[in-house]
Formats: sequence, C-alpha cells, structure tokens
Amino acid sequence: MTAATFTSQAQEKNLKNIRKLTFGGDNAEAYFSPDGKSLTLQVTNPDLGVECDQIYSLDLTQPNIDSKSLKLVSTGKGRTTCSYFMPDGKHILYASTHAANHACPAPPKPKDGKYLWAIYPEFEIYMADKQGNIVKQLTNSPGYDAEAVVSPDGKKIAFTSIRSGDLEIWTMDIDGSNLKQITNGLGYDGGCFFSHDSKKLVFRSSRPKTEVEIKEYKDLLAENLVMPTNMEIYTCNIDGSDLKQVTNLGKANWAPYFHPSDKKIIFSSNHHATRGYDFQLYMINTDGTGLRQITWESEFNAFPMFSPDGKKLVFSSNRQQGKARETNVFIADWVDTDEAETVNPANLKKHISYLASDDLKGRLTGSQGEKLAAQYIEKEFRKLGLKPYQKSFQQPFTYAVRLNPHDTISKGKPNNGSNVIAYLDNKAKRTIVIGAHYDHLGLNEHHHSTKMNSEGEIHNGADDNASGVAGVLELARMYSQNKTKENVNIIFALFSGEEDGLIGSKHMASTLKKLYPNVEAMINMDMIGRLDDKKSLVIGGTGTCPSFPDIIEKNKPAGFNITQETGGIGPSDHTSFYLKDIPVLFFFTGTHQDYHKPSDDEAKINYNGVTSIVEYVFRTVNAIGNLDKIEFTKTKINAEKIVPKYKVTLGIMPDYTDHGDGLHVDGVTENRPAQQAGIQAGDVITKIGDCTVKEVYSYMECLSKLNAGDEREVTFIRNGKTMTAKVTF
Repeated sequence: MTAATFTSQAQEKNLKNIRKLTFGGDNAEAYFSPDGKSLTLQVTNPDLGVECDQIYSLDLTQPNIDSKSLKLVSTGKGRTTCSYFMPDGKHILYASTHAANHACPAPPKPKDGKYLWAIYPEFEIYMADKQGNIVKQLTNSPGYDAEAVVSPDGKKIAFTSIRSGDLEIWTMDIDGSNLKQITNGLGYDGGCFFSHDSKKLVFRSSRPKTEVEIKEYKDLLAENLVMPTNMEIYTCNIDGSDLKQVTNLGKANWAPYFHPSDKKIIFSSNHHATRGYDFQLYMINTDGTGLRQITWESEFNAFPMFSPDGKKLVFSSNRQQGKARETNVFIADWVDTDEAETVNPANLKKHISYLASDDLKGRLTGSQGEKLAAQYIEKEFRKLGLKPYQKSFQQPFTYAVRLNPHDTISKGKPNNGSNVIAYLDNKAKRTIVIGAHYDHLGLNEHHHSTKMNSEGEIHNGADDNASGVAGVLELARMYSQNKTKENVNIIFALFSGEEDGLIGSKHMASTLKKLYPNVEAMINMDMIGRLDDKKSLVIGGTGTCPSFPDIIEKNKPAGFNITQETGGIGPSDHTSFYLKDIPVLFFFTGTHQDYHKPSDDEAKINYNGVTSIVEYVFRTVNAIGNLDKIEFTKTKINAEKIVPKYKVTLGIMPDYTDHGDGLHVDGVTENRPAQQAGIQAGDVITKIGDCTVKEVYSYMECLSKLNAGDEREVTFIRNGKTMTAKVTF
C-alpha cells in the first residue's frame, strides 16, 4: 500500500490533505529533519519482522511511499525509543537497551487495572548515522536516560534522566558535555521539546501531591515504572527558571510541541473522555487560555510535530486502521485558525455576569431590568458593526400575561417587551437565525418560580438564559469579526417574553418569512450553562432536517454524550420557528435544582461547558451553511409530548436526557407531592402506578392519565435500590 491522501473531517479545519505514511503495526513519535524532508520514527511491525520498537527514517521526497520506504537506523536489537535528528540532518539521536541485552525487554503488565509505562534502566542515548552506524554514545549513567531532543539553534540536547534519583529533565551541549539538571520537582518530567527560538522547554509532568500519590509514585519508580494517567503540560526557560503549569485539565495531557509562533502548544489529551480510551490533539495558549480541539477522528491521536517551516504537521493516529490496535503516522498541511473564530471564555463570563447581576433584578419582561439588558445587547451588536434586523435593533411587542396560572377566563394584564435582533449580511442566498431568550422571572411577579413564596426575591437566571444570550453574543462576534465570508447570512435574535409563553419569538416568527423569505434554519440555545460531569447535552429538532443528525454527530465535542430529540416542538423559542416550517435545533444542558429559583446564579455556571457548546454551535452552523439544500421535515407527534395536556403535577424538575433507565430527577420543588412523598433529586422514576416511565415523554404521558386527588404508588431507584412511595397528586 502506498501513501494515500484522505479528505479531512470538516471539523478538523486545521488539517488539510492528510496523508498516511505507514501501513500496519505500531508507528509513533515521528519527527522532522531540520530541512523538513525526512522523518525519524519508532516502529513495531511483526509483518516487517520488527517485533520490538526500533528506529527508522523515512524520506518524504519519494514519489511513492510504502512499507518498503522505511530505512532501519537502530541496531535491530533490544528496545529503542525517542529518536531525533541532529542539526546536520545526517545523524539521529535515539535511546536503546541493546548494549545491556540484545533481547527485547518485556513491557509491564497493568497493576490493579492501572496502565503503566516502563522506565527501562538499560536505556542510554546514542547518535547514529542514517545508515545505522553508531558514531557516539552520549550517556553512560546507571538508570534511565532517554527522550532526547535537539534545540533548533543546534546548541543543546535536552533529555530525561533518573541520575538524580528522580525523573528530571537535563540538558547538555550538542557534544554531550556541560550536563545541567533543569527540573527539580518530585514526579516524572519528560517528553520535552524546545521552542522555536530555543529559549523555552515544554514538557509533560506528573507531580504527585498527596501522601498517597507520593508513596505510589515512589513505589512504582523503585520498580522502574510510572503511571502516566495524571499528567499536565508545563513550560520553563532552558535553565529551569520561570516554571509554569499550562494545563490544569486532569487525566493525561502529554506529547506537547510548540506552535511555530511559540505562543501556543499542541498536545494530546484524554481530559474530555467520560468513558473508554480517547486521545485527541488540542491546542492551548502558553498562558493556559484558548483551549480548543484539533483532531476528531479515531480514538488515538498523539505525538504532533510541526515541520521547521510550520507548514506541515506530522502525528500518530489509529485512524484508517487495517487491523485492530494499529497506529500509523500521518502528515497534513497545517492551516492556522482565524483567531476571531476562537471562543473567548472571558467574553462569556462578562455577558453572563452582567445579565445575571442583581442590578438587572431578574430581567422580567416589561421591567426596567429587561430594558437595561436590551440596551446592553444592542450596544454589543453596534460594537460589532452589525446591521439592525429592521429599522432598529429592538423589535417591540405587546401581550397580556395571566398572573394566575389557573385563570383561563380573564384576558390578563397588558404587558410589553422587546426583542433585540441584528443581521449579518454576507450577500448569500440563504439565512440562518441563531437565537436565545434574554428575559427571566424578575422578582417572581408572574409566578413562574419553582420556589414557594419567593415573590420579591431576585431570580437572576444565569443559566436560564443568560448562558444562551452569552452564546449568541459570542457567535455574533466570531462571525462578524472573522475573515471568512460564510455561505449564509445570519440573524442574531435575542427574545423577550419567553418565560410568559414564547411571546417574543412568536412575534418575530409571525413576520419573519415576509421580511427574510430566505431563512432556512433556526438554532436556539436555552440553558447551556450547567453541563454535568457526564457532559450530557440534549439537542432537540434533529428530525426537522434530514441532514441534521449526521451534522450533530460529526461535530460533537470529544467526550460529550448527546441525546438527539427529533421533535421540532419543545419548551423554548425554536418551537415558534418550527411551526413556520423552518428546520430547528435546540441546545440544552438540562434542568437542575436551581431551575426557576433565585439560586440560578452566575457562580454555578460551567464556563468550560459553555465554551465547548458555543464552539459546537459554531461548527454546526458552518456545516448547515455548507449544505447544498436545507430541507424541512415535519416531525411526528412525539415532539409534542413535551407539552401534553395533564391536570396534575408531581413537583419535580426532570432531566430531559434519555438515559434509558427511567426519568432522572434533577430537582424537587418544595411542598409539592414528590417532596411530601420523600422523592429526592438523583432518584430515577421507573413507574407511576402501572404506567412505565422510560424518559421525560413517557413520564408526561403517565401524568396525563391522572386527575387531581388520585393516589398512585411511584416506583423509583435510589443508589441502585428499587423503592416505592405513595403519592397523592
């Protein structure tokens, strides 16, 4: 098989013309020569007779690359690791155990189910020519010496050694003289690389902190082992000063390499994984900001390195596997991201903090707080140079609100509000609406709170829905300030009156097609601020366009657990657009114990989650905009199960995610039937009487069969144990 070029995943926008360079076996740690024309890499491939890691070179200038293109550099004996070109491009550094034993040392077995790396004490660092002749041994010290790299200015070699009693980074001059210890903290410091100006080092480190962690690290090290399951990325000057921890993500963050600007670092991480084995490439600024995902395909992507001119990226991946457990080397053209298209968490925090502040007193439709919020949003739109939706950014509306939810007779109290809407004109044939509602419950004047007797208390609505508004404003910045001219125009719509019955979005939707007949999709973000530990995200409306399910799946962030709800009707503003035959998507992280309570405050927002979701929406909008046709599909009646006709309430806040084992209770309302019967947040309801509950829709179906005063036995699971409680509805 020869090198093949593959079409990049749409979301892997930094990688173009991806080519597979190896074919079968385990191929990793491929690094460029100084002229960028060759690679040195580590290979294990029984089909080629290579049973244990050995070092090979690969000439990238060959017209056809196949398995025969690999040239052996190491001795073929023992085990090798971590090769790197010398400044002349004619010699290669690598570590090997061959001098101590020609046999291949066995890899360590997991201990107590924990994955381990061997720190073979026989490793020494050698320099060989490209024909495989060893010309110099650079280390000769008891214990581990490996992971050697060369500075771009050709003056220094950095490597990892245990010669001080711990795994630290050391440097030496290019000839092996002038040894200096660079790091000193207890833990495994390794996998280092120089910055392009040769002034900095970036490396992975496991720094045990607790007594238990320290003991475990030392005990394993005594057996020449390390457990690489908790590592973060650090930088320091080449003399060890100015040590900084760059990542604080948890799990394994490793294989770092400086971006050509030296202001960013690309690395491999599984911090996102909620289950299983999943490593993706990420990039982060050297100050720890601006984290974003680079790879999306397959479950292992690591060992990234930029070519000397910064135009190529080489990395290892298990994509395009011929057999299970294969890892191959790939090369791609590198395309830098438009900085304007990177979500800025500081912007999200600024927007949410203001909108959810006590100064706005809960943003009740028709209140002074709503007007202040509208002025803030309009000011942001003006700063971005966006056009008004009509003659002005604000679209006023009037309606009647019933202060008694049981009142079905009176016309209600007159009220007014205002949508705030902006337009990005890309001179395109199609338009997409991105929206969220900015109103909330105020001081509970309209009696929508789930907290009893809460009139007069400020309901700040940080999640509901300052989070969604912040997402729309950040997307407005990204789309209006980037260098790309999208294939669609975009309307950024912030609605009021949502809490009183989707009033603002109904008003906009009623005239939308007359004003903008080319609107072909609507994206709604309502409550995206409380992503849970399982990274559960509900996306509604996926059945309203045949292309949506595939787009949602391909663009989802790593580690996310997505529940796709097909229906176009739901408890938020997208419903107003679906009813006008417009395809819709609804992004929602679920209800919680603070839903519609004064406790829905900014301090509880998961900003990493909001950032990931806004990035997700950005990719999703781009993918929709690139479709040849955006086709509307009416969804089945199951969508309407969100709002069935029922006369009773249990008094819980349901988790809208379909977990498959029943309805998960996110919160319980005070002095309502569920609380009075002893049902708690975290319980999983499986039955109401004889009616089976599978998720939120079947739960509402069960409620629709009951009348006030009915008594039923509710079956639920708590901590794995099935329990029952009698409930009077």
